Amino acid sequence: MHNERVTLQNVLGIVASIMSMLFIWPQVILVYRSNTVEGLSPIGALQGICGSTLWSVYGLSQSDAAVGGSNLLIVVALALLARAMVKHGTLPASRLYVTVFAITAFAFICVSVSPGVTGFIAFVVGASSVLPQTFTSAKSDDLSGVSLPTYVLLFFTAVAWSAYGLIVKDALVVLPNVVVIPCAIFIGAKIIRTRKANVPTLVDVA
Repeated sequence: MHNERVTLQNVLGIVASIMSMLFIWPQVILVYRSNTVEGLSPIGALQGICGSTLWSVYGLSQSDAAVGGSNLLIVVALALLARAMVKHGTLPASRLYVTVFAITAFAFICVSVSPGVTGFIAFVVGASSVLPQTFTSAKSDDLSGVSLPTYVLLFFTAVAWSAYGLIVKDALVVLPNVVVIPCAIFIGAKIIRTRKANVPTLVDVA
């Protein structure tokens, strides 16, 4: 029984990690291919960098490569998105650099004092990091810079992490997804709705 549980834990960890490595990249590809950040939240990108940095350091401190490694790749992807926002003038470069330096220093100092506290802060910051993009999506009628595949994948990634967290009995892995799952559904639905609304009809073309 123990071996079965360990095997399931390993499989879920691998699946969740792979999905975490993949879900954000359609967003990066869309931004750089279409040369637009329309509809993206700069605050959401910065908060995502903070949350994923904290999760990465927390995971590595717990010898959990699934949590640590996957979140490190998310940081890289979010940094690329933030760089594009700097280029398009929606995010000051100084704010990006200060945020990256400050959260990196804070994460390593905090985890050396208390991994548990680091995990809790990662939970709070990470769980709410999807909210700025949710609010931006709710207010915007143009989400041409927001990737639908990313939020479809985010939904399934959150489900996978929830299952993984339940197996390893780590509430800090499970609970953020209570927020992420409904937000991913909302953003995905709003992207579909705005794109349908922005499709020219024959009357508009005429």
